[in-house]
Amino acid sequence: HGDAPSTGKRMLEQDFTNDSPMSYEEKRELCANMNKLPGKKLGSVVQIIHDRNPKILQQNGEDPDEIEIDIDRIDAATLRYLEVFVKEALSKKTNKKPKN
Repeated sequence: HGDAPSTGKRMLEQDFTNDSPMSYEEKRELCANMNKLPGKKLGSVVQIIHDRNPKILQQNGEDPDEIEIDIDRIDAATLRYLEVFVKEALSKKTNKKPKN
């Protein structure tokens, strides 16, 4: 983390205050990062999206465990929140070295 630590802390505590629209590239990166999340964290993401945009999540008819997230229909504030949430989750994941 090269940034000033204060922003990192603030980002963690911020909720849905940042609603600047996401570019296509940012959405793509968010999708890619969401795919890297461990199941439990992904569950939290799904919960956040569901709380904020209940109509967006579509269960895949063939595979009920697979949930389709239509990222283009999620509001900007939720996307920004998820962006932070996912980055935090991934940075924690990489810092912990598994003890074998």
